[in-house]
Amino acid sequence: MNEFIKVLLSLSVSGALLLLLILGLKPLYKNRFSRRWQYYIWIVVALRFLLPFTPDTTIVGSLFEKFDTAAVTNEAPTSPNVPVFVNPGNREAEPIQTNRKITVAALREPFDIYVCLFFIWSALALVLFVRKVTVYQGFVRYIKAGNQEVSDIKILNLLSDCEEKLNIKAGVEVFQNALINSPIMIGFFRPGIILPAKELGSKELSYIFAHELIHYQRRDMFYKWLIEIAACVHWFNPFVYLLGKEVNRTCELSCDEAVVLILGDKTKREYGDMLISFVRADNQYKSSLASVTLTEGAEQLKERLGAIMELKKKSKSIKVITAIFTFSLCICFAAAGAYAAPSQPEEKKMQEQEQSEQRIEESEISVSEDENYKSIYTQNGYFYNSYIIEMGWNVYGDEYSDQTELLLKDGSVMKVYFSDTSKDYIADKGAIATTTELLSYLKDINTYPTIETPVITKIVYAGDKDMSALREEFYQDGDVYGFSALFSLLDEAGQKEWYQKIYDADKVAFFSAVIGYMDNDLISVYADKADQDGKTNFFSAFLNYMQPDMIKQYAEKYYAADDVTRFAVMIPYMAEKEQQDWLKKAQADKKNSFFTVLSDNLF
Repeated sequence: MNEFIKVLLSLSVSGALLLLLILGLKPLYKNRFSRRWQYYIWIVVALRFLLPFTPDTTIVGSLFEKFDTAAVTNEAPTSPNVPVFVNPGNREAEPIQTNRKITVAALREPFDIYVCLFFIWSALALVLFVRKVTVYQGFVRYIKAGNQEVSDIKILNLLSDCEEKLNIKAGVEVFQNALINSPIMIGFFRPGIILPAKELGSKELSYIFAHELIHYQRRDMFYKWLIEIAACVHWFNPFVYLLGKEVNRTCELSCDEAVVLILGDKTKREYGDMLISFVRADNQYKSSLASVTLTEGAEQLKERLGAIMELKKKSKSIKVITAIFTFSLCICFAAAGAYAAPSQPEEKKMQEQEQSEQRIEESEISVSEDENYKSIYTQNGYFYNSYIIEMGWNVYGDEYSDQTELLLKDGSVMKVYFSDTSKDYIADKGAIATTTELLSYLKDINTYPTIETPVITKIVYAGDKDMSALREEFYQDGDVYGFSALFSLLDEAGQKEWYQKIYDADKVAFFSAVIGYMDNDLISVYADKADQDGKTNFFSAFLNYMQPDMIKQYAEKYYAADDVTRFAVMIPYMAEKEQQDWLKKAQADKKNSFFTVLSDNLF
């Protein structure tokens, strides 16, 4: 077990060293080498994190061997009654026989440490991986529930032309979805391009299809999941998260480069304008694990636009230098290496394995839950002391440079981050005091998920403004969180009027944000209405608020009607026992499609 831990740590160190080397050389290649190269070079780092293959003599391997020898020497018993002889040939400490006996506990102590480390590492790696897979499945299921297949011949012909230009044989489906404001692609083997539910011109569609099809052609989803696996294995190493950030950044840059090279230099400005239009849309639903998107946010837009405008074909000399540079990095990959566990005779291996199993049985090893694991990013809008505060939490604070520490009512100190749009309010005493009171209140009522690393994304002082006009302004601007913050000020009649208006306008994001103000009777009315109108996206939004008996009634209805699509949407909201009962029923009734979706969710 201790050899495994050493190999793992050595891979983590060697991967981090290679990552830092490439980042350190970035000024040399950033504006010279192609964005495609800058994207794929990170595979070398990912493989260094994951593959234990190494030459006999390497930098990190030698370092760990020296550490191993030093550790054996330092950990050997030093009692005056138990002198120790260290044999440098096999690096094993052998006590000279004396009258004093070494206790069994003393002999087992070093082994127990490595066993505990292994179980803690494996438990957290597994939790993190399962969590990522769960988030992926949930996102895809939720998006698919709102998909509407595109049947417009003009759009399908544009897609076909792009597929032919890129020499893509597999059929790629295209859908429209009211849940998104920016195009995305989901799926590994059966990809689907999902367009926002708005009118798009032919040129815009051509650029969108070219962008997303290049993601599919390059298998970027597989690349992203390779990085996620590395992050799960090396969850304790901060550099692996930096690797993920660099891969996501260069992914879009290289895709932009490929689009412009295919469509020609004349399309640069139009393509850039199209990117700007979708960044402004500010997609509410994002999951980099479940999709490859046209835009990842405004933060990267400036770099992407600059790279597009400056794009030129690389000369032969640059290509030669790139090849030499790549070869040199591969040599560094091998030179960094990893710790190689020493080979042992088969008999000795079996003995150690039996001793390990025996000690595991005798030890009581408990692995606690990962207390540092953060929930999925959560965002809400609040109206408090005449301020509208839009706040998200459970984020990585390193992304924000503006921050302050607030002393809450219970005496605890919470670090709060501010986005670029709200950082000016750090110096506003009223806004800071209100933020402090709001966080104290949310902490007192045990807000779920628990607030950690909050970031203030927007602050508006509304004390001197017309609330009705401001509410309408938020609605027209697509500001879901600002609108939901002011929604709570409406009386019951006003709220019902807005419910109907939002429902008729098919703005499911706004509807989802204010469902919490509905009573059970109104939830039942609108759930029935969404069901009858075939608005699956609206119906899905109610499932978090439905009583179990109501969910059961709809499940029975869809099962009897053989509507497996709507039935599948409800499965995650059923208790496990109920899912198992449905699975048995589907098997008995020989409803294979129902059996498949139920078993996929359970197993």
